[in-house]
Amino acid sequence: MRCTLHLNRAAAGYCCGCGNFYCEACLTLCEDGRNYCASCRKKLGKKPQVEEGPARDAKLAVKIIVRMKSGKVLKGSTYTLDPARSGFHFIRHGRGRNDETYVKYSDVKYVALVESFAGGRRSSPGEYQPKGSEVAVTFKDGERLDGYTLKHYSEKDARFSVIPRDPHDNRLSILVERSAVDSMHLGRIPKAQELRKLVANPVRRLILHFYWKHPSLAITIDDLAARLERTPASVERELPVFIEEGLIERVGRPADRQLKLSSSPDHIVRETVASMGREIEMLYFRRKDKGDKSRKGHPGRIRRR
Repeated sequence: MRCTLHLNRAAAGYCCGCGNFYCEACLTLCEDGRNYCASCRKKLGKKPQVEEGPARDAKLAVKIIVRMKSGKVLKGSTYTLDPARSGFHFIRHGRGRNDETYVKYSDVKYVALVESFAGGRRSSPGEYQPKGSEVAVTFKDGERLDGYTLKHYSEKDARFSVIPRDPHDNRLSILVERSAVDSMHLGRIPKAQELRKLVANPVRRLILHFYWKHPSLAITIDDLAARLERTPASVERELPVFIEEGLIERVGRPADRQLKLSSSPDHIVRETVASMGREIEMLYFRRKDKGDKSRKGHPGRIRRR
């Protein structure tokens, strides 16, 4: 039998309120001598038994400020904050452990480990140097967070930690809930590596070189294909990656097959695209010096060995 909340843990018993099985960490022995889960304990007003042994050291608790998706702000502490779990146990500031509640990550925007609840700026800068990626996070409510990921960033993680860019920020570390994020932009090196997808095959290299030469242009798919000397179908098949990065946009009616090329607002994208455009120019346009006029300007045509 497995815990209802932690499927990787064996059940230690069941809640006398709802009847569900839970692990030892999820059950609390109350004054009536029965075990209850956190939800039922709060709903039924059950109070935990007073521990006869030493209480958990309050110094081990970390101060946190929880910003909920609803806009509500909670201040308190927790003893554990595991991103792999579904939530965490939370004790409100000024309350005892008897007021402990369980907060689900799905309801959270982010959880900030803070130096103080008063806010403001830290008197001394943080000494930790993050080893992850530079990142800019925009939440669905419009708030923006600039900083560095605590470790190597992975899109597979349901939540990830960010160290604020400002070393004097009162927030020491911020655990971001991915479902509350609207968009993300990685730093220069990771983003540049990601943009290599724009030159992943010959047709994409042709499109990127043309875009680099004509960053502000309206053209149809058929005209673009003709200029690149490729079929319209092969060009259209590669357009989504350019549309995703905001370099190309479909405009007008679908039947018009009209495209608009425009400059990216992200300076890292602009610089990386320019660098790749120059690279294509240097590597493939040397053929013009050999008098190969018919193939001039077509980096997609690579000699097969």
